[in-house]
Amino acid sequence: MIENSVVVIGSTTIDKIIHHDLSRFKIGGVTTYAGMTYSRHGIATKVVTNVANRDREIIKRLQAEQIIVCNGQTPGTTHFINYMNGGNRRQKVPRRAALIKRSQIIENIKGEGMVHLGPLHPSDIDIHAIKLLNSFKLFIILDAQGLVRSVKNKSVYPLASKQLPAFFGISQVVKANAQEYESIIDFFQMDSLELLRQFEINEFIVTAGHRGGFVQTIDGEKIPYPAYRVKSEQDPTGAGDVFFAAYVIKRFLNRRPVADACRYAAKLAARQIEGNYIKTEDVCLADHKEHAY
Repeated sequence: MIENSVVVIGSTTIDKIIHHDLSRFKIGGVTTYAGMTYSRHGIATKVVTNVANRDREIIKRLQAEQIIVCNGQTPGTTHFINYMNGGNRRQKVPRRAALIKRSQIIENIKGEGMVHLGPLHPSDIDIHAIKLLNSFKLFIILDAQGLVRSVKNKSVYPLASKQLPAFFGISQVVKANAQEYESIIDFFQMDSLELLRQFEINEFIVTAGHRGGFVQTIDGEKIPYPAYRVKSEQDPTGAGDVFFAAYVIKRFLNRRPVADACRYAAKLAARQIEGNYIKTEDVCLADHKEHAY
C-alpha cells in the first residue's frame, strides 16, 4: 500500500532561462516542479534539498505551496543556465550545491511511503544513502535525467553515470526522455524489457515531447501514448517533471491504468508548456541578482 505522501530528493535550483531572446530567473529542479504537482493534488509533500541561506526566498516559495522543506547546509545553491531553442536545450551549471548527505535523507524518510529521487547531476545525492534505501521498504521512483549527464567546465554533456546500477537497483518506476533512454540502453547493453527484469523495475516511462512516448512494463507490455496538443508554447521548463509526478499520482495513488495515467500526465504537461499550470509568477525570482561564479 502506497501512502498518500511523498518525499522528493534532489537539488532545488536557481534557473536562468534564456528563451526567445528573453531572460528570466526561476526556481527549478525536480523538487520544485514535481513537488508542486504532488502538493497541488493534495498529497503531503516533503522535499530534501540544499539551498544557501542567501537564497531562502526559494524555501519560502515552496512552503507557500504547502511543501515541507528539509534544507541542509550549503555555501551555494545549484544554478542552471538553460538556453532554449524550440524543443532543444543547452545547459550550463555555474554552481552546484553541496551533496545531499546520507544523514539528511535517512532522517527525513522515516514513516514515509514514497520517495521520488530527482538528482540533477551524478554528485547531487549521496550514493551511500541510495544503497541503504532498500532496507526501508519504500516505493521509490526515479527521474534518471541527472544520471545521464556530466558537468565539465560548467557545461552539461550527455554521459551515463556509473551510479546508474545503484539507483536502478532500488527503484520500482523510472522515467527518462528519449535521448536519456538511448544513453541508458547503450550503457547497460540490453533492451528495455531486459533492463526492467534485471533490476525488478515495474515500469519505465519514456517521454518524447510532442511525439508522445511509451511505457514499458515488466510483464512485457509496451504501451505508447500520444502528446496532448499544446495551444501556444510559452516555456517548456518543468514539463517533464510535471508529467512524471502526474503519472505517478494517477497510476499508483489513484490506481488508474497506464493509458489513463499517460493521458492525464500529457494533458498537465501541455498546460505547463502553455504557462497555465505552474505559472511564471509561481516560480519567478524577479529580484534575483547574479552573483559571481
